[in-house]
Amino acid sequence: MKAFVLLVFVLALSGTVSASDEFSWLKDDSRSASKVLDYLYKQNDRTYLYQKKIRSLSESLQQDWQDKRPVRADKPWQEISGYEYAILNRNGKRTLLSRLVGSEDSTELLNIDARAADLDYYQLGAWALDPTRTKLAIAEDVSGAEQYRVSVVDLETHQVTPIAQNADSSLAWSKGGQFLYLIELDKQTSRPYALTKYALNKSKPIRLIEEANSAWLLSYYLSSDKQFAVVQANSENSSEQRLLNLDNGEVSEPILPRKAGVEYYVDVAGSMLFANSNHERNDFAFYSAPLTQATHINFWRTVFEPTDESRISNFYLFESGTVIISQSGAIQSLHFFDTDNRHRASQLLAKPGQVAWVSQVGDYQSNKLHIRSMSLIQPAKWERLNTDTLKREVFSQDRYPEYQKSKYHTEQAMVNSDGVMIPVTLAYRKDKLTDTTPVFLYGYGAYGMTMKPYFMPQIISLLDEGVIYAIAHVRGGGFYGDAWYQAGKGINKKNAISDFVATARDLKMYHQGQRAIYAMGGSAGGTLVAAALNEAPDLFDGAVLKVPFVDVVNSMSDSSLPLTAQQYGEWGSPHIADELKVMQQYDPYLNLREKNYPPILIQVGLNDRRVPYWEGAKYYARLSELTTGSGPYLLSTNFTQGHSTDRRQSQSQQAFEYAFLLSLTLKDIKAEQ
Repeated sequence: MKAFVLLVFVLALSGTVSASDEFSWLKDDSRSASKVLDYLYKQNDRTYLYQKKIRSLSESLQQDWQDKRPVRADKPWQEISGYEYAILNRNGKRTLLSRLVGSEDSTELLNIDARAADLDYYQLGAWALDPTRTKLAIAEDVSGAEQYRVSVVDLETHQVTPIAQNADSSLAWSKGGQFLYLIELDKQTSRPYALTKYALNKSKPIRLIEEANSAWLLSYYLSSDKQFAVVQANSENSSEQRLLNLDNGEVSEPILPRKAGVEYYVDVAGSMLFANSNHERNDFAFYSAPLTQATHINFWRTVFEPTDESRISNFYLFESGTVIISQSGAIQSLHFFDTDNRHRASQLLAKPGQVAWVSQVGDYQSNKLHIRSMSLIQPAKWERLNTDTLKREVFSQDRYPEYQKSKYHTEQAMVNSDGVMIPVTLAYRKDKLTDTTPVFLYGYGAYGMTMKPYFMPQIISLLDEGVIYAIAHVRGGGFYGDAWYQAGKGINKKNAISDFVATARDLKMYHQGQRAIYAMGGSAGGTLVAAALNEAPDLFDGAVLKVPFVDVVNSMSDSSLPLTAQQYGEWGSPHIADELKVMQQYDPYLNLREKNYPPILIQVGLNDRRVPYWEGAKYYARLSELTTGSGPYLLSTNFTQGHSTDRRQSQSQQAFEYAFLLSLTLKDIKAEQ
């Protein structure tokens, strides 16, 4: 995928807290200080007592989710060089499978559950077969820290050979299958900074590129031409790319030199280079050039340049030609070009009333891409699009035997936030809607990401419990494209917070009702929700903050942290007076005051390197000291996980989050507090 590489949030915040406060003692890089661990365990004990009180509700939710399990549709297999691959349950075990295209007979490559069996946390980050299809490289996270260990599995003998530690999840083989190309992480900060060539014979690794600038990250992706990988360095708003020849290990000079504000993302097919770039204009255009002349900008020829307000978001290369995805407001379109770069056709990505996205793409030879679509009340389906014939047809659709869509309603409401109309996707069960039906309001609003209205049994169970579920598409997200994102990032971050507050205030009176509002946010969404709680605590009746980024100024003030510099555009730079002033105004931790805060559940992971555990722990400690509310205020630390939840525990953890909020809607439980 040709995309801006962004490690969301701060990885491995190390060194001294730059703006020391009374709770800075909770910050422990070693994650072993007895005083800190004792505090976290003590809070877990308090949280466990509340969990016991609502256990029946939590268990009831999980049982309902089990009862609502769908008949899963066949998921498209990933097509690579005439073979297809998928991770499926085989005999009750998650397994990586392979088969020839068109065949029903599959071969087991890796038993994933067997790899995870003895570990408290496990995630298979990536896998890659060597050219002979006899060796399988795997990148595994076994702590939640997103520091991957890389191994090679011999598919004939099943012997597993360790190759590297502390890498990111990118995997690429040399042509002969004797080398692996990996991205090393800095040992202290986890910044991806070096491209290294590892030999299977255990000879000394060869470092090919090292990115010295702490504000830049290093990554790579495979090109459509299997001879190359595209090596990318990027900062918050700039990129620089080179070609790695997988045949001989040579790395080219930069295709274009790095320049502030200039981003370009390339791919290679045959003798041609293709690029999505903004080097000539404020927004992106799509270009092609002979590969031999790729570094000479005067040889670049414009293939597609949006003439309206749309923006190119991605592109894919196939034997049939190029497919370009553009976005105008909330509407995305597919544009098809032939091998001579002539426009063939365009079509909307989503049909009316749906949200859709390209989710599974075959390789260059496949001429196939797959589209995933759903709504909050419409079960997911897959469509297959043949990029040669342009035929688009339903491939499969999840089926829920007991589900009746007619019982539910979904809509996109619009909320006025100081003259700006904010879209809100919501759903409810028709026969459960009353004047007091509570609202569970979800928010994120950062990095230009759009929260898709996924269809999930978990959300349907909330609707069945008599809840309105809503997603606020605030500025800072990507609902209306890049302009929407820019309007809520950095020095404009308060716009996103104001949008969320305005949404909550509006939904409180939805359909002339008088409704309780319960807020949910994770990661950057935790910043949004916690800041909204500071601004209008009486507006909310409860909240869940999941791995929240809440100690913004402290985290962004240490310039020795590499991803701090890389994130200034998103959160603001404390080294610029005007930006620091804005940050101090919205920082959730700094702005806690003696106010009547609603009940809040805060969840952190001890091994989290994106948003370290101490952010949520410090926020909880200060909240507990200042609030005039009666709570409950709970801190839950998972000692074996990081930023993400192990999939084996995700359902029980989500059930606790929902049960916590649902318990606040039940008067008999609230009376016991």
